[in-house]
Amino acid sequence: MKHYIKGKVVVITGGSSGFGFEAAKMLLEMGAKVVITGRDAKRLARAERKLASKNLMAVQADAVSTPDWRRLVTAVVGRFKRIDVLINNHGAGVKIATVDQMSDEDLQQVMDVNIISVMKGCREVIPQMKKQGSGHIINVSSGCAHYSWGCWAVYTAAKAGMVGFTRCLHKEMEQWGGKATSFVPGAARTGFCKAAGIDDSWLEGYPTAADFARTLVHCVDVPESSFVDEVIIWGTKQVKEMVNPF
Repeated sequence: MKHYIKGKVVVITGGSSGFGFEAAKMLLEMGAKVVITGRDAKRLARAERKLASKNLMAVQADAVSTPDWRRLVTAVVGRFKRIDVLINNHGAGVKIATVDQMSDEDLQQVMDVNIISVMKGCREVIPQMKKQGSGHIINVSSGCAHYSWGCWAVYTAAKAGMVGFTRCLHKEMEQWGGKATSFVPGAARTGFCKAAGIDDSWLEGYPTAADFARTLVHCVDVPESSFVDEVIIWGTKQVKEMVNPF
């Protein structure tokens, strides 16, 4: 089967773990040139060693930082001469609590990490894509964008906003040959809960990061003549126990 992503340059934020790392591994195997980013230098270096490919580049960067985005774009174009795909995979729960327990700082951080940073990344990468006359942005949202759970209101606001943002972004990008996709995953064993200080024992039997990354990669590996608007993927156990998406 033909891989349309072969030879293309793919930037993956949050690429040192979870969906990002597993997608990077698959894309490298498919012949893509991959750039992974992350805030934690040690974890990023560990991921780079595990992936071990001449077509891999690792750049330490904080997606919330505009200077880091600009430095990243310069580094990628300097080495690979172009950017074909941006996967905004980064994000974090930051603080999962009822609205009345969220401070101003909590509210701002959740928004900065989960949607403002994505907007910044798109803004900084699009000029390069425009020069090329092509480019694809995949924004990783969350099942929270369409379904509701208590204590997740602020995070949900960011992730639901991302889906609307991505649809509008596509209409802007299509004017010069670009396209944008929303990848909307349900719960998976990615380390997200642990990072947010949430018990993750309930995730036993749920999909792994690699299970869902297969679908994330499918969103990228499409002909230039087509694109995936939005894809929602659930673990079968989550649908049975927590939500009825049908």
